[in-house]
Amino acid sequence: MNDQNSHQYDVAIVGSGYSGTMVAVHLLEAKRGLRIALIEKGQVVGRGLAYGTTDNKHLLNVRACEMGAYPDDVKHFYRWLEAHPVNMAAAGITELRPDAFVPRLVFGDYLQELLQKAREVSEGLEIIYDEVEDIERLPGGFRLMSKKKIELKATQVVLAFGNFPPNKIKKESQQDCPWFSDNPYSLEVCMELAEPGNVLIIGTGLTSLDVMLTVAPLKRNGIIHFLSRGGRFPQPHKKYIPYAPFLDHNNLPKTCRSLLRLVHQELRAGTAKGFDWRAVIDSLRPFNQAIWKTLPHTERRRFLRHLRSLWDTHRHRCAPEIMEAKTQLEAEGRVVSHRGHILGYRPVGDHVEVDYRPPGTQEKKTLQVRRILSCAGPQSDYRKLEDNLVRHLLKRDLLAPDPLRMGAYTCEGEQVCNQAGEPIPHLYILGSPQKGRLYESIAVPELRGQAAKVSKRILA
Repeated sequence: MNDQNSHQYDVAIVGSGYSGTMVAVHLLEAKRGLRIALIEKGQVVGRGLAYGTTDNKHLLNVRACEMGAYPDDVKHFYRWLEAHPVNMAAAGITELRPDAFVPRLVFGDYLQELLQKAREVSEGLEIIYDEVEDIERLPGGFRLMSKKKIELKATQVVLAFGNFPPNKIKKESQQDCPWFSDNPYSLEVCMELAEPGNVLIIGTGLTSLDVMLTVAPLKRNGIIHFLSRGGRFPQPHKKYIPYAPFLDHNNLPKTCRSLLRLVHQELRAGTAKGFDWRAVIDSLRPFNQAIWKTLPHTERRRFLRHLRSLWDTHRHRCAPEIMEAKTQLEAEGRVVSHRGHILGYRPVGDHVEVDYRPPGTQEKKTLQVRRILSCAGPQSDYRKLEDNLVRHLLKRDLLAPDPLRMGAYTCEGEQVCNQAGEPIPHLYILGSPQKGRLYESIAVPELRGQAAKVSKRILA
């Protein structure tokens, strides 16, 4: 590429969701005169998928008083809400409480303003609307190649690309199954689900509940079916009296069995004393990553096979308003939930027959629906991704799947590792790609710490 298309930066940040935006904010607030590229493949910076929603029924699953973007100031977001009544009113918030679960779009407003304010106190940030498709290592830095054929050079690179779509249900092109979608964030897809007729949502996590909240008020005819292997939905939040931590950092359980036994014992003891189970589970939070790191590889696999669903639905809870809406829709017969393993799909006329087997049986059941949406969770096995950037990074050994195929192979300091497990200097990664090493690596309370740590390493 010629020099006209080449741009030099101190830091290139790939992705402008929460993690990428906060790295940029920290670097700007340090006032070190760095030249920073914040690269966003979409149309809007500072929101990402999580906070890019325009539906004010999509709520945060952490209380407002705990959602501050800075690790040393967790109430920062709540104070921002108090100072921004216009944003609150636009999202339909008529009363603000510290324990409120506010619309996610308001948190997106907050992130965008943080970035704007940081740019006002320090120059050097360039926002680039483009998609990075390849990165190669150079002496003293990296070269980034974009979809628009622009070449960027950077001394340090931060990968903040977040989650990837779930697996498609078949290898053929999307045109071969127009009744299927794997994009729950598409307004067009939600409008199609709202049309008359039964529909199926695969998965029973937080994203599937978001879709339900968007589709149900618009849907006048037909049932919204949910189907997942465990049939477990996120538990709702509830006020509780905090529970004292009962684990010791110097003596953490090293097997799933011992961990499960300890938690069961404490749940029984806490219940006998009048504590809510949520208080006991939340008392584990300071230990969660350390527990995961302590477990041997075989025990981590055992946890994923037997305990993952149970843990995730109790640990990553939803706003109580969301579960109240689901309960009401079930009472009206507009939402029906199923448990089972999908056996196959058969298009029949303008419908699709979905065969599934309930757990513990040899029985085959069939649902007849008009549309199917997969909310089965993001694809985290990077070997199976169709993303150009990930493919090229794997090929160049600038990225490797972690041993559990739960994202990227990473090490302390949020550094990317190669296939040999060696850290790649000046190449960092944040968020969900670190689930294999940390497991707990998707919520703001964890991500704000990662963004601050990466920024400090870059500045150092």
